[in-house]
Amino acid sequence: MDEEKKTIEITENTRLKANPDYILRQIGDECILVPVGEATPFENSMLTLNETAAFMWKMFMEGSTPREVLEAAMAEYESDEEDKADIIKGVYSYIMQSLQLGLLLPEENN
Repeated sequence: MDEEKKTIEITENTRLKANPDYILRQIGDECILVPVGEATPFENSMLTLNETAAFMWKMFMEGSTPREVLEAAMAEYESDEEDKADIIKGVYSYIMQSLQLGLLLPEENN
């Protein structure tokens, strides 16, 4: 059966929330996402998040917009102009991949 890819349209002001089918656990120095819901693409596995991904996940746990996460990441990791370009690229890449994998979900009442 072919799964139809769902198109998700977001803007920098779309509120996104971490999928409640995943919980974040810190084990030592590592942050790990553990699938707890049914029918997740990562069933019976865990995802290790790097420091930046864990920082963003924590923001999305409360519900945040891409703009809010980008501004927070810039404040947290700010350096020179080249680093800023990398931060922008990294934040939006993380958001798009997480949306495609179902790790992030648009909030219902945008």
